[in-house]
Amino acid sequence: MPDYIGLLRREEKAVEDLSPDESQRVLERYLAWTDRMDREGRLRASHPLTRTGRVLRQTGGALSTTDGPHTESAEVVGGYIVVTADDYDQAAKIFGTHPHLRYGPIEVRRVADESCSEE
Repeated sequence: MPDYIGLLRREEKAVEDLSPDESQRVLERYLAWTDRMDREGRLRASHPLTRTGRVLRQTGGALSTTDGPHTESAEVVGGYIVVTADDYDQAAKIFGTHPHLRYGPIEVRRVADESCSEE
């Protein structure tokens, strides 16, 4: 079965008004979903991402590094999850049960076997 990655996107304002108790409940729902996928044998990886990083560019043979990521919108990728599924339809059903969808979209892509693929 192929692997599918879900990129968890959200706008900062989607969670900024949560109380500490609400934030804890959100975390518990995320962990419960991840545990369920692990028990089903579907989970390959799941990790949050730091809010900052570096953007590398090569221009004219010279490498430049800037702090980032700097997005044009308020939407950021806050984490990723990799699951195994038969196809895109099944991957969409799996990710469609994730509690993150209350706070932002999940972009789903198949992990290519060898090279960049259009599928």
